[in-house]
Order: sequence, then structure tokens, then C-alpha cells
Amino acid sequence: MWQWFTDSIAWMYWTLPSVLFFVALFGSIALMGVWDAISPTPVRKGFLPIPTTRGDRYFIGIISGITIFLVWLGFMGQAFLYAPLGISAAWCVALGLKG
Repeated sequence: MWQWFTDSIAWMYWTLPSVLFFVALFGSIALMGVWDAISPTPVRKGFLPIPTTRGDRYFIGIISGITIFLVWLGFMGQAFLYAPLGISAAWCVALGLKG
């Protein structure tokens, strides 16, 4: 079983940062599922034009954070990657609180 698993993911060059990122991503999604099962979230409408739950806002935050990084890489290259990190973090916090 383990050999099959390692062969199946051999196409990706796994580094410690990539493993930590995917563990954190899937772990946070699992925790959001448990949190929603324990305490269901009410649907609310903030500055987004659609009513959302906290899981919706989390997903939109992940997708928009990826988009911010890709746009930054497209226009600026790999120069000063802390800027899109700060922009993404600020956007996700605003989205979580007021979205």
C-alpha cells in the first residue's frame, strides 16, 4: 500500500514547504467541516454580492489568494513575494470578517 502511494505521488517534487502547505490546507478543511458539524453557520450577506457561510468565505479566500499570487507572478515575477502574501492575508481576513 505504501509503495503504491509513493509511486502515485512521485510525479511531484515534494519539499518540506509543499508538504506543510498541503497538510495545513487539508487539515484546515477538515477542521472547518468538524466546526460546521458542531456549530452550523448562519448564511449572511456582507460586501460580497452573494449570501455566504464561513466555509464559502474560506473557499473564496483560498481561490482569491491563489489568484493574487498568480497575478503578482505574471506582472512582477518572483520579486518580493512577501507583498502578495500580505495582500492575500489582508484580503482573507477582510473576507472572513466582513464578506
